[in-house]
Amino acid sequence: MADTKLQRWVNHLSQSELPIFKYSLIAITTLTSRDDTSSNQLAGAILKDINLTARILRLSNSYIYNPSNTRVNTITHAVMLLGFNLVRDISISLSIIDTLLKGNKQTHIMKLMARTFHAAVQARAIAEAYDDESPEEVFIAALLHNIGELTFFCIESQASEKLINSRLLATNENYEKIQTDILGFTFKELSGKLTRDWQLSDLLRDTLNDRIKPDIRSKHITIGNALAVAAELGWQTPETENELNVLAKHLGKDLEETTLFVHNNVDIAVKVAQEFGAGHAVEYIPGIEKAYKDNSAPLELEEQDEYLIPDHMLQLSILRELSSIINKEPTLSTILTMVLEGIYRGIGMDRAALVFINPTRTEARAKMAVGIKSLEFQNAFIFNIDLQTPNLIQKMLNENKSFWIKDNDDDQALVGKNMKNTLNVKTFFISPITIENKTIGFFYADRQPSGRPLDDEGYCSFQHFTQEACIALKFTRKN
Repeated sequence: MADTKLQRWVNHLSQSELPIFKYSLIAITTLTSRDDTSSNQLAGAILKDINLTARILRLSNSYIYNPSNTRVNTITHAVMLLGFNLVRDISISLSIIDTLLKGNKQTHIMKLMARTFHAAVQARAIAEAYDDESPEEVFIAALLHNIGELTFFCIESQASEKLINSRLLATNENYEKIQTDILGFTFKELSGKLTRDWQLSDLLRDTLNDRIKPDIRSKHITIGNALAVAAELGWQTPETENELNVLAKHLGKDLEETTLFVHNNVDIAVKVAQEFGAGHAVEYIPGIEKAYKDNSAPLELEEQDEYLIPDHMLQLSILRELSSIINKEPTLSTILTMVLEGIYRGIGMDRAALVFINPTRTEARAKMAVGIKSLEFQNAFIFNIDLQTPNLIQKMLNENKSFWIKDNDDDQALVGKNMKNTLNVKTFFISPITIENKTIGFFYADRQPSGRPLDDEGYCSFQHFTQEACIALKFTRKN
């Protein structure tokens, strides 16, 4: 019966009330659940969400994840620098946190979010003290530890008010019983079910599973969470002192040293919450004075316009970044994905695609697309190449040069009817990708969704990016 109620609530959350399964989250969780997913496929999935791209790049350049201060301008480089798993988990966490916080400033939600970041930072610090090989994995698992309770209270229901009122008087043990009495399940069980259904952190799944004996990493998470909960009652309370003693034993330190360790982490929790866009929760982190009130832009102001505008400094930064990674022997896909990102974000295109041509030169198919309705665009971008009849792709292959197809231009006659109908635009850029005098594919870009005009400056930048791609590919082949 309890399992039925739990499943019913999960279905209600996912399908009716909580619009958390936006494309970026679906794509990332589905993609990364496969063993054969590459770093470039992950980068491509992230790039389909402009706001998520901006948030990850901001985090990639923050002191939290980038203490060496190596400038990161592209998602492709972020995945190379931080690693596949970390970027994946940050992406999923940001998607969930943004959905939970957006337009929801209830005091109880803010307090829960404050606890979440406080617990995650404490857990990561504990993992670092243990020389954990991936303290960031512990951080993400702890960050999502209370996902069940957070999502529940984001939904208005009669049970919410009952549980909030009950929490004021209940102990932790009593509160779980109250949850079962009112809901038929506990928030921990809800977190566990969501973790499995939404394909979240494996470490979190094991931590929440009562059938598995907790390992040392799970203990970091549960201790960090218990400490954050106790601290809400005050730093001088018996409950907090008890958790500090537990942590002192866990770390092998004395109580005074452990207390200092914990207090230092509070300041870090404030900065981390702000970096993740949860600045409104900062004042509820225990022990934070009013001077720590959030000065960052409200979450809703961080949303970017739907259409990107040309950014010359970003173009230059991405080209420099491309040059800087050559000695690291990146794969062909990594180079091409970075260039595609530069074309899309740097030049300010609405749509851009990386297209490969098959060995027999009979078909051109999009390998990756970014921009407006990119998945639909990518799936539709498949064209047969007629080597006997003059057409645009054939001419590009034969002459190995870029084209800017313009409205009412003579080259319009080269664009076949099928291509015109699929692209639904009369003006676009196209440029070949050549390795050792062999064209393996091409880059395509347009501004069809917005109807904004293309210009000479944009075309020159587009050609520059594709030329740099070919130079980088040539250099890596030599090495």
